[in-house]
Amino acid sequence: MSETFFGLEERILHTKDELAQREALLTSRGLTVPEGEELVLGLFDGEQLVATGALVRNVLQGIAVDMSHEGEGVAAAIVSSLIKRAVDRGITQIFLYTVSEDISRFENLGFSKVAAVPKGAALLEWGSAGIESYLSSLKALAEDKPDHAGAVVINCNPFTLGHRALIEYASSHVPWLYVLVVEEDRSLFPFRVRYRLVQEGVADLRNLTVMKGGPYIISSATFPTYFIRPDANEASQRAVRMHASLDVSIFRMHIAPALKVANRFVGTEPYCPTTSVYNEIMKIILQARETEAFGFDAKIPPVTVHEIPRFEIGGTPVSASKVRDMIREGNLSEVQKLVPKTTWDWLKSDEAVPVMERIRQSDSRH
Repeated sequence: MSETFFGLEERILHTKDELAQREALLTSRGLTVPEGEELVLGLFDGEQLVATGALVRNVLQGIAVDMSHEGEGVAAAIVSSLIKRAVDRGITQIFLYTVSEDISRFENLGFSKVAAVPKGAALLEWGSAGIESYLSSLKALAEDKPDHAGAVVINCNPFTLGHRALIEYASSHVPWLYVLVVEEDRSLFPFRVRYRLVQEGVADLRNLTVMKGGPYIISSATFPTYFIRPDANEASQRAVRMHASLDVSIFRMHIAPALKVANRFVGTEPYCPTTSVYNEIMKIILQARETEAFGFDAKIPPVTVHEIPRFEIGGTPVSASKVRDMIREGNLSEVQKLVPKTTWDWLKSDEAVPVMERIRQSDSRH
């Protein structure tokens, strides 16, 4: 049985016509349809869709209200209904994207700001577990570690000699290095495997900590477009830049101070346009001294970005995507040249069989 709000009927959208109306409404508000929507709601005035929102894992996305119903509390009704449905599914931490000008509207619904780009996008969260708890765990981890530490954020899908070279370089240039492995489990290699291969691949380096990235570093909440193949259109490119800016802002504002990080190390990106944009935005936001332009407290120090030339073999950059392509082609002798022995040993194991088969059947960019 459908519910009504402000005389509008709530429906779960599933028909072709309803979803077409949703796409048109999002487009009219300068938004795109989120990838991987699990539950899509709409409020209807008769047969006209006037408000919509969706749940993507634990993130509220694609929230839009027709201009004719703005200022009537309709957006709050959609968000409240999505929260209730998420809680019914056992989700206890929820993230929400909005524009920075609307932060107070959603704070009234119990959301707290994680980060915001002035006159741009904002990420808010709702629930008992929040960023303060996460930061407390980081501070405890870094308590007995040196200042002026370094950080590397990597997905490692899988761990290659390129990753090893970057980490080895970084660890030799800072007193302590944090290797944060993207925890979002949306890659062809499962997180538990990626994490293990990183740990094994750097076990001989003594001045570093390999750690889980958590929900605030390149996740569905902070950077959802990282995990999908971007379109060439302007709206898609704008979304990538918006999400990248928020993710980097969270690192600058929260994560770097908690871990006492003063340096972040990245490799050049010759293949992936999304990662290339991410590197570009890192250089701008992490190194900025004019903090007001990005909404930072002036006391938050900049983080120096070190962009290292991609490790090459035979003049060809080594990348995880190259390894996956070779697996698809069945060219395992070439794969062996691009990965450490620890990764190669795992690829030959029985545990790797279903992962290798999934790679062969997939064209996913991750």
